[in-house]
Amino acid sequence: MEFRLIYEGPLRGQGAKSPHKWEIRRALHPQLERLWREHPLKEVAGPLLSHPPHPGELSVIVEKGGLLFAPLVTQRLNLYAELSVLLFRQQPRGMLITDGGDIDNRLKTLLDGLRVPHGSMEGRTELPEHADPSPMFCLLEDDSLVTKVSIESEQLLRPAQPDEVVAIISVHVKKTRLNIDNMSL
Repeated sequence: MEFRLIYEGPLRGQGAKSPHKWEIRRALHPQLERLWREHPLKEVAGPLLSHPPHPGELSVIVEKGGLLFAPLVTQRLNLYAELSVLLFRQQPRGMLITDGGDIDNRLKTLLDGLRVPHGSMEGRTELPEHADPSPMFCLLEDDSLVTKVSIESEQLLRPAQPDEVVAIISVHVKKTRLNIDNMSL
């Protein structure tokens, strides 16, 4: 299964305690929610998105401190992902480490924003003004399920803040083992 996600907004390399990861999750949620309503996911969405799961059925729903998350790439489905990121940013080509580049920390923040948080408040000091969607659709159950990442950087040629990016994330979902639950993916 292959698809692309688009993230437009700030991308900071603030580390593991950054509340910014929640902004990324919230921004990508509608695209992932729609993906679950499209073929081939819509055929398996009913049982996989049930909480609590029906007896004898598998669910991908993860609960963290009362919040529900629906990751697509999970160990339960024997899936992993390969990602290719095209990152449009304010800095010219080649300035990956200096002048707002810091591409490794920014990439880690992006990967953290693609996964289910480790706790319901991970990086947040208070709950947002608007409640989180339930379930919140995420790409990854855990970022350890990413086996390959490539990143290409281009200059964003429109006015934007220094930390603003347009990221086109190409996702290739693969199976570690074929089974009845992941056969149609």
